[in-house]
Amino acid sequence: MSYKVISKKLIIIVPIMFFIIAIVRISLNYYENKKSVELFVSEQSKLVDSLYMTHRNYYQDLYLNKIIPLDEKTLAGLPAFSAAKISKEFSEQNRLQITMQTVSDRARNPKNQADEYELKAIEYFKKNSDAKEYISKENKFYQYATPLKIEKKCLKCHGEKSKAPKFISQKYDKAYDYKIGDIRGILSIKVPTFHVDNIINRQFLGSVLYDLGLMIVISLIAFYLVRFFSKLQAKLETELDERTHELKNSLSFLESYKDAIDSNLIVSKTDLNGNITYVNDNFCKITGYSREDVIGENHNILRDKSFSKAMYTKLWSTIVSRETWQGRIRNVKKDGSTYWVDATITPIINAKGDITEYISIRHDITQLIYQKNELKTFANTDSLTKLGNRNALKEEIDYGENIFLILVNIDSFSQINDFYGHELGDAILVEFSSKLLQSCSLYEELRLFRVSGDEFAILTIDMPAHTVVQKAQSIAKFINAHVYEVKDETVELNATISISLEEKDQLLITADMALKIARRDAKDLLVYDKAMNLDKEYENNMLWTKKIKEAIKNDKIVLFFQPIVDNATGEINKYESLIRLIDSDDKVITPYFFLEIAKKAKLYKQLTKIVIQKSFENFRENDFEFSVNISIDDILDKEINAYILEMLNIYNISHRVIFEIVESESIENFDEIQRFIKSVKELGCRVAIDDFGTGYSNFEYLMRLEADFIKIDGSIIKEILDNKNSEIITTVIVDFAKKMGIQVIAEFVESEEIFQKVKELGIEKSQGYYFSEPKPFLI
Repeated sequence: MSYKVISKKLIIIVPIMFFIIAIVRISLNYYENKKSVELFVSEQSKLVDSLYMTHRNYYQDLYLNKIIPLDEKTLAGLPAFSAAKISKEFSEQNRLQITMQTVSDRARNPKNQADEYELKAIEYFKKNSDAKEYISKENKFYQYATPLKIEKKCLKCHGEKSKAPKFISQKYDKAYDYKIGDIRGILSIKVPTFHVDNIINRQFLGSVLYDLGLMIVISLIAFYLVRFFSKLQAKLETELDERTHELKNSLSFLESYKDAIDSNLIVSKTDLNGNITYVNDNFCKITGYSREDVIGENHNILRDKSFSKAMYTKLWSTIVSRETWQGRIRNVKKDGSTYWVDATITPIINAKGDITEYISIRHDITQLIYQKNELKTFANTDSLTKLGNRNALKEEIDYGENIFLILVNIDSFSQINDFYGHELGDAILVEFSSKLLQSCSLYEELRLFRVSGDEFAILTIDMPAHTVVQKAQSIAKFINAHVYEVKDETVELNATISISLEEKDQLLITADMALKIARRDAKDLLVYDKAMNLDKEYENNMLWTKKIKEAIKNDKIVLFFQPIVDNATGEINKYESLIRLIDSDDKVITPYFFLEIAKKAKLYKQLTKIVIQKSFENFRENDFEFSVNISIDDILDKEINAYILEMLNIYNISHRVIFEIVESESIENFDEIQRFIKSVKELGCRVAIDDFGTGYSNFEYLMRLEADFIKIDGSIIKEILDNKNSEIITTVIVDFAKKMGIQVIAEFVESEEIFQKVKELGIEKSQGYYFSEPKPFLI
């Protein structure tokens, strides 16, 4: 039976049920009201009886105690004589018109003679000596009575006639010879039925009306509820149909997704022991194995034995603890060749919470890894001399142990460029680097790099300090002893050399400082000493620390904004927020001069908060997207991390915020960084990687970071017209970004030619002085 049919029947049945219930209630009320009438009459009569008897006894005591003398004059004050008058006035003054009177079957006062109904009551009490009350419904009233029995005090007037007061015995001939306990009469109370019935009927009618009203209200409610639930049922049926349709669509989509995954990703499943239970077609295509080869075999069949055992241990400890593992693995194909995959391995858990199997979804990233290696080569190789460049030197220093540094700077090389031209100058540099490499190649402990135009670096490995100085002296002599013949020109070169024997994190800075001092003082070779220029450095640091503190105090830390242009439309829809310091002379100071000192002075955290708050405030009431630079240290700092989330919640503009991560090549704690990125992305923010392309590490890290934008480093973009390697690196980055679904921004776009070039290479957005220098306001 359908819900609609049930609803129609309920609309009829429910009111009938309530009507029957109402009739039963009315009938019960009727009979209860009838019973309550006698109770009501009895209660009212008892109240009157109590009042009257109290009054009667009080006046009797007044006479008996001779407070009022009993004589012919005062006889009218006795209750037997005063009752009639009192009853008449009482009846007129109460709304029920109740009458009361003491009456007797042997009344001396004719007004107190019992009527036929009262005589019935007297006869009842004479037959029932223990009865205390009498009630009877007559035609027009209820007769209520209580007995008046002879007491000792009554015998004075109602005992022997000879003993009664003379004025009584002479006046009355009857009502004598009573004994104690005899019925003298009754207190008769008559309650008219008309008034009582009116009260009771009104109550009954009210009850009837209440029940009828309640029945009507409940019927209406029932009718409304039936209609409401009928509509609700219809709505639910509609929603069920829609959900069923959606479910069918979802199943269809899932099938499509499965097909897409099977055709693009490598999928396999294993049991709890790591034995393969399923592989898709793409697995077989990539690995060269057939299903028959691998089903039932342990997944170690794909393992590259040279890969880290610790990583596999961590992988298993992760998935057996019901967590998903993600990472890059190098696997082995059937033919023995290797391939790289970006893998996600997830435990499948049943309703009881037990792991039943593991599913692995892998994406073949072999091409990306090769591109990464290729990019590393491009990024770490000087395009002119083919030596390692500054990036390569930094990497060697980062990973090296027991190392020292020699810097070699060709004296006055700019004059050679000016006199002979850059083409010949480049040829001389190639010849010079070849001779210098030849000299260094004699020693396994030496590594040669070109770190800038006319500057070379030699890194020594496991070489004692005194030997390093000797080698530097030998190199100086070698340079001075050679004549360089290039394109029919003969050129002699001299060089200034500096040496740093400091800790590896200070090698470049100290070697560069020693080189500047050597050139200033016209020395051929100088070994860095800690006393060099430290006093001035300390003085400079203290001066800038004071300036930074004053700027913070006086709100002189301000923001400048540089637009980011959409290459397709030419429109500005993004800005980068850039910190500036306004000094006491109102000069605008760039962060190059104060940011590192702020870090040393522990003021950097305050500057970060100021930049975040002012950026959010400046873009609060417009529609522009904007980026804020944050460092890895900012992300790892719990206080800054919490402040960022607090500001995002306060300003509610997360969908327009881009966090631009600088110094990304120094990431070590990936878990913390990924947690931060996930938390801000859940609020709607996006992430950009700054200075991309200056080192291979950030290219590698990008595969693990969920970046939305890549900003190609300005040093690459500036040379993109003249340096083929810069163009190749940019092409690789753009190709990589498109595959990863990441937008690319070119920095340092300073001319129309560069702008046209980056557009030609497929870069989506540009930023640089060609469009606008950073300004304290939005364009």
